[in-house]
Amino acid sequence: MKARSIFLPFFASALCSQAAISVAINQSNAPKDEGVGAFVFEALEVQLAGKGDYELVDRKRLHEMLAEQSLSTAGMTNDQASKVGKLVGAKYYVFGETKPAGEKTAISCRVVQVESGVFKPVLLVTEKNEDPVKASETLASQVAAAIAKLEGRASEGEQTTAPKKLDLPEESKRPVFAFRIPEVSVTPQALTADPAAEKSLEAFLQANGCKLVQLSRPSQSSSPAQVVVTATSSGAAHLEGKDHEELLNEARAKGATVLVLGMATSERTTQVGNFSTARARVELSAIRTSDSRVLATASGYGVGSDLSAFVAEKKAIESATGKIQTEFSQKTISACCE
Repeated sequence: MKARSIFLPFFASALCSQAAISVAINQSNAPKDEGVGAFVFEALEVQLAGKGDYELVDRKRLHEMLAEQSLSTAGMTNDQASKVGKLVGAKYYVFGETKPAGEKTAISCRVVQVESGVFKPVLLVTEKNEDPVKASETLASQVAAAIAKLEGRASEGEQTTAPKKLDLPEESKRPVFAFRIPEVSVTPQALTADPAAEKSLEAFLQANGCKLVQLSRPSQSSSPAQVVVTATSSGAAHLEGKDHEELLNEARAKGATVLVLGMATSERTTQVGNFSTARARVELSAIRTSDSRVLATASGYGVGSDLSAFVAEKKAIESATGKIQTEFSQKTISACCE
């Protein structure tokens, strides 16, 4: 197995109480590792997406700066990381590699505070055929904790976990929701029945006191080729023309005040031991049926793994939905009551 630089994208959280922390990340062009190393860094990308108030330095800009400084991602020192980090405006620089350790894989990286040059090492030793999503969850928590310690604040594990319930008064009015969130798998001959994003969001809203109505045509009643989804300037996913109007009219007739439209796209990625891994993207748009106003939009990525490839894709979609459903629902309900 060849060494591989760590690629740890960070994303800004829309609900941060502090300014976003800028982080520069190395990306290796080395061949993919075998076993858990083949997917753990890709999975880590989405694991960190909702963890904290982080902002990623543009990869192209970072690579251009590395080229200008005649630096390689392999063998980089803390001083070099600090120098490049300052040039691209990063507060932290994260880099590392994976190495074989018998039947295990050692995943190591350094989290460097650019201004001071102080760093925190992160090491995760895992089975070569470990569930990569599980490994990425652990690694993401360790990286976030390292940054938290360098920031002089409590790490994620020391903080109270945010409740998944909506932050709304019990007596506040809840809209009635209808849904159309079809799924498409880009994996050849993959099954897409029983839309996971729709079921996940329905369960979440029901748990928060919202009423739901079922439209006459299920989201998966059409083949993927017949499902047309585009994006407006505001980022809203919607159906076009006659289909859009028919759904709105039916939703109104059944008493729905909000129609949630969207799309979930999944893809199988690799096989790690007995585990199939998958990634997914979910896009949502909430439309008020009375005036067709777009109340909220959201999109998110997720990863999943399972002994069954079909279930892995469903888990990836559920993961992506879970990352965005709280904020999306909060914005939708608040805007609907305006």
